Amino acid sequence: MPRKFYIDGYNVIFSTFLREFELEKAREYLIQFSKVYTPDTVIVVFDGREGIPSGISPTNYVRYTRGESADDYIKRMVEREKDRSRVFVVTKDKSIIGYVRYLGAHVMSPEEFMGGPKHRSRSSPFKEGLPESEKRKINEELLKIWTEGGKKDD
Repeated sequence: MPRKFYIDGYNVIFSTFLREFELEKAREYLIQFSKVYTPDTVIVVFDGREGIPSGISPTNYVRYTRGESADDYIKRMVEREKDRSRVFVVTKDKSIIGYVRYLGAHVMSPEEFMGGPKHRSRSSPFKEGLPESEKRKINEELLKIWTEGGKKDD
């Protein structure tokens, strides 16, 4: 059964390697990266901005809040969820963490989220997942390729 992720967008950007990039590039990278969590639903939430499309794929969405903070939006959406055992909130914000845990949802750190989904079979030799240093290296290489418009060094 698919999970649902609510991503505290700016919190993820400013607490991961994405903080080293221009804000617009960092936002775009985070939005595109969220697609690796398919078939899960991922909703990336940013504080206010008008006129931006919300849907980026059948299971991935971007929300720019108006009239409320991204934090309040995430809390309100988690409150509305019927099965909170399938809900994950990605943030380091302690006020969100405490509240959504109280509601029965899970919390994931931005670093863990940026490490990618853990869809591995029991027989996989990578059952434990990649070491953090390897995940970081892969993410940095992918970001370099992405920011250079798909040109790779040969």
